[in-house]
Amino acid sequence: MKPRVLFMLVLGVLAAPACSQGGAPASSAPPTLAASAAATEAHEAGAKLKFKDGDDRERFSLKLKDDGAKLVDGEDKEVARYKWKDGDLKVSGPDDAVLAYVTGGPDVFQVKDAARQAVRYTLARDGGGWKLTDARGAVLYTVATGGEGASVKGASGAEELRVKVRDGKLSLRDPAGKTVLATKTPVSPEAAACLGFASLDLPLRMALLFRLKSPAGAASP
Repeated sequence: MKPRVLFMLVLGVLAAPACSQGGAPASSAPPTLAASAAATEAHEAGAKLKFKDGDDRERFSLKLKDDGAKLVDGEDKEVARYKWKDGDLKVSGPDDAVLAYVTGGPDVFQVKDAARQAVRYTLARDGGGWKLTDARGAVLYTVATGGEGASVKGASGAEELRVKVRDGKLSLRDPAGKTVLATKTPVSPEAAACLGFASLDLPLRMALLFRLKSPAGAASP
């Protein structure tokens, strides 16, 4: 073999590894943290927190969106809208009329009027649970958590609802043990317990559930 040909062969062998390392396509690089976060948000947006009654009929669902969520009934009719605004959760009706704002967190949440001035309800941590009070400070409900469940008691101290988690299913049961609502979508018992605040309209109960379920949402636009 001629010296020149041998030299070219050796040069080609040495250059091949360098090309395979330096010339790799950009798609082979590991994803950045920002890209991973964007993928997570895209996956969560559009997720659905569905609640059924004891007869397995869909009662209502919370549909997550990029800027908040939407509450629909069992027939997919819109009931309320939730959007992050300046760190607060704005609660609106289907006509976009503001119903209330949920402010504060993570240990004290306040439900304020449409002008974000008057406090209508306050949900605050109380020991290992939560306490809901009205505008005058009177206790309406208390939530005690323990194990994989929670208990909702009214102003009299009597239990009104119990939250249980079993085999991946969360159920809300009345004092007689009858299932009132249930979901297979992951949600914490303390957040689901907000549905036991029967004296509040459903849009407000779900707003508190959503606020406890999404602690990072206060940083959203």
